[in-house]
Amino acid sequence: MKEIQIYDYLIVGAGAAGLMLANAMVLDPFFFQKQILLLDPDTKELNDRTWCFWEKTQGPLEALTSQCWSSIGVSENGAVHAKSIAPYSYKMLEGKPFYTAMKAQIAASQNIHFKHEAVEDIQEIPIQKELLYQVNTAQNTYRAKNVFDSRFNYTPLKTQTKYPVLQQHFIGWFIKTKEPVFNKDQAIFMDFSVPQKGNTRFMYVLPTSSTEALVEYTLFSKDRLPVSEYETAIEDYLHQLGVKNYELVDKEAGSIPMSCYPFHKYNRKGLLRIGTAGGWSKPSTGFTFSNTQKKITDLIPFIKTGKPLDQFNRRNRFWYYDLVLLEVLSKDNSQGSLIFEDLFKKRPAPLILKFLAEDTSLWEELYIMSAANTWRFSMAFFRVLLRGL
Repeated sequence: MKEIQIYDYLIVGAGAAGLMLANAMVLDPFFFQKQILLLDPDTKELNDRTWCFWEKTQGPLEALTSQCWSSIGVSENGAVHAKSIAPYSYKMLEGKPFYTAMKAQIAASQNIHFKHEAVEDIQEIPIQKELLYQVNTAQNTYRAKNVFDSRFNYTPLKTQTKYPVLQQHFIGWFIKTKEPVFNKDQAIFMDFSVPQKGNTRFMYVLPTSSTEALVEYTLFSKDRLPVSEYETAIEDYLHQLGVKNYELVDKEAGSIPMSCYPFHKYNRKGLLRIGTAGGWSKPSTGFTFSNTQKKITDLIPFIKTGKPLDQFNRRNRFWYYDLVLLEVLSKDNSQGSLIFEDLFKKRPAPLILKFLAEDTSLWEELYIMSAANTWRFSMAFFRVLLRGL
């Protein structure tokens, strides 16, 4: 029989959410005497992903960002138009420096332990008057009063019809060109000049110099594509830019769920889903990193209150805004380019980013929403009401 090891807090998964939570605990004196375990089978040494977010000032991860832009590009009538986003900066953070910094902070702590093991299951174990959670791996058995689980399972989303479900799915190429092609001062946020084919499809370009960029073919739709279709679209786009000779340095790919599905219903008194598994990805855009930063900032003081973890989730009005947009895109996915192009054409880009960051006032939100097709969104709103959401 495996020896049962006891911890105060246990974090399952060393992705962005797990590492940020562990790091926040490292820095807070409340947790200095607590025994904390972080579990993930991956050593987190590869540069396997890129996160982007926007901030007004220098944030806690400023030293790790590899690039920032003060302007974004959004297409309109087939041409990309520059949009100043001041007072915001759009920032890029690569996986490897983030992992390295977070792991170094954890390694310097005496009370947080990082083990490379895959979690097989989590069980609720009542012991006398206390409720513990048992986490089983192939190697060991652990118990903790509080467990934070970032493992994402797509099955509940796919087996229900109450909430609309899309994916933000993409393949990106990191390329180097021989001639200067890119504007290193502008990130192309959404270029809808690519064929839409009944979906919401756009190119997302993050230039790090005039000859280097991440070029990403992105869709908001229900189903993923064959790899060849993403890569052909990237090749066609590079040809459209006049790029003939380039070096393919690296690739990245991913899929982020876009849904208002109530992931929090799986939370328990001492078990909290975090990251994408907890519904922390922004449903209408797929942005996860900045949302996770905000959630962790709120979660740390909540943990210290000793309240049950299943009381942490709070639904706000932005959840309903996201739900209505997803209802529109789910009903007719071809409308995405028209909606987003119209929005950036009629309203200031900084205000839109403020809205997506859920920092706007009600009056600002009404002003933004008045730019949309009122009939289409009204019908989506009533369909949502009829389903009891």
